[in-house]
Amino acid sequence: MRQSTDDRTRAELAVSISAAAVGASKEDVAGQGRSHRVVLARQVAMYLVHVACGISLSRVAAAFGRDRSTVAYAVRSLELRRDHPEFDAWVQALEESIVRAPVML
Repeated sequence: MRQSTDDRTRAELAVSISAAAVGASKEDVAGQGRSHRVVLARQVAMYLVHVACGISLSRVAAAFGRDRSTVAYAVRSLELRRDHPEFDAWVQALEESIVRAPVML
């Protein structure tokens, strides 16, 4: 049970970071909204938990209440967009934010 609690804590942190980065509310990002801004923040949050925190796709899916395939799609989408230097730098800064967060130490 501790593992899923830690995963949810990391997911909440990633949602907070990504929501702030795109100017969306945490509630919208954690919800079912489909606006471009909210979807981007949600995909970034799932990506951060998987890549920066080293959590499996299945565990990320469970923490976010999504399907594993949804998380896999988000990760693939973000990886493709990282070919653009500005986007890559933005995601890198978010990765550093989550890694430096007190909950991650």
